[in-house]
Order: sequence, then structure tokens, then C-alpha cells
Amino acid sequence: MMKQIALPLTILGLIACSGPSQAQFSGQVVLQPAGCQDVGSCTIAENFGFTDQYGVGWEADAGFRTDGASIPKWAQRFAGVPFDPSYVPAAVLHDWYSKSERPVRGWFQTQRMFHEALLATGVSESRAALLYAGVLIGSGKWINAIASKPCPTLDFCVNGVVTEQRLVRLPETFGTNDYATDYATMAARIEAEGLTSQAQIEALAREVRPDDIYLFNPSGSIMDENSSEI
Repeated sequence: MMKQIALPLTILGLIACSGPSQAQFSGQVVLQPAGCQDVGSCTIAENFGFTDQYGVGWEADAGFRTDGASIPKWAQRFAGVPFDPSYVPAAVLHDWYSKSERPVRGWFQTQRMFHEALLATGVSESRAALLYAGVLIGSGKWINAIASKPCPTLDFCVNGVVTEQRLVRLPETFGTNDYATDYATMAARIEAEGLTSQAQIEALAREVRPDDIYLFNPSGSIMDENSSEI
């Protein structure tokens, strides 16, 4: 039988968060087999969940494989290591929802849950900001492209019946040169300017990547006038 490792969470049960309500973890992250962190791939042995400040539940199933937080080696000196116990709960849930074949939650909603879960496990605001920046530009992305009649006088407006809706996805870019360059820029700005809030990190990501449609559409949908390409 494989030995199991239960990562200690500093806070279990009800956790006070800023926002409309309270966040709550359910269960523990139990990693197997022993020593899996050293090879960079672990399986969770038990279902593990989190209810965010808005009362939305997020759960990963037993048997799910995770590589921890996606932190490139060059960034680990200031962002930490992938299997830092305080990162793993948020990373497991983020991977479960962002790597599913047909995501059931919006891309932006999933990234924001990751940031909130980091803070709930006791990660500092400055460290959580660095990790949040990483997933905003490196995580796999998805968005609904909706074909419909545009509004005659307004931008970003749909007027009429939806004729087509399809999921548009972008693979994760961790490890690419573009990611390394943009993340280094964001990390330097975060540290130099003391940026910590979700809004600040999201604004910075949009500044660094002004052509990224995913960053500019937090609703999770865009109007696809041609129905075949964005």
C-alpha cells in the first residue's frame, strides 16, 4: 500500500476572508505516494474542496494528479517551490477546474478562486500576488465565443438571438520565452510598487499583455461577429 502524506493546512473549517461571506475548506490535501513531491507529480488520495467567499463550491476528486503550483525554476527564489504546503490546496483546485475537458466555471472566476484560496491558507498578500500574476498570464484559458447580431451604436454589445456558441481555448504557456519575459516584468513591478490586490494584478496583466482577449473579458464571453474566428 502506498503511504499517504497529509499536507498540514494552517486553517481548516471556517476561515475569515474579506468579502460578502466566509470561505471554508473541506477535508485535507493528501498526496501519494511518499516522496512524490521530489519527482514533481502527486496524486490526491481524498476528495478535497473549498467554498469561496461568494458561497461557490470547488472540489477536486480523489485520484487527480497534480504537479503543484506551476512555478518555473528561475522564479522559485521569490515565488516559492511548486509543492510548498501552503500553495498545494489552491493549486490542486486550480488544476482540476482549468484542465478539465469542458470547464464548468469561467476562466477568470477560476483564477480568482486560486488567489482567494492562497490567502485562506495563510499565504502572504505579496506572495499570493506573485502567484496570481503567474496564472493570469500562464494558465490555460477558455472563453465562450457567441455569434449574434452586434448593436448598431454600442461596443461590446450583442443585439439579437444567439446563433452559435463555442468554447475557444488557449493552452497554458508556462515555460515559454514570452511567459518568462512577461512574468519577470510583472514580478518586478509587483515588488517595486507593492501591488497586492486582485484588481491591481489584473490591471498589470492587461498592461503587459494588451492584446490578450481573455484578460479583457472577465465575463467569460465575447461577441464573435464572424462565428468562425474571434
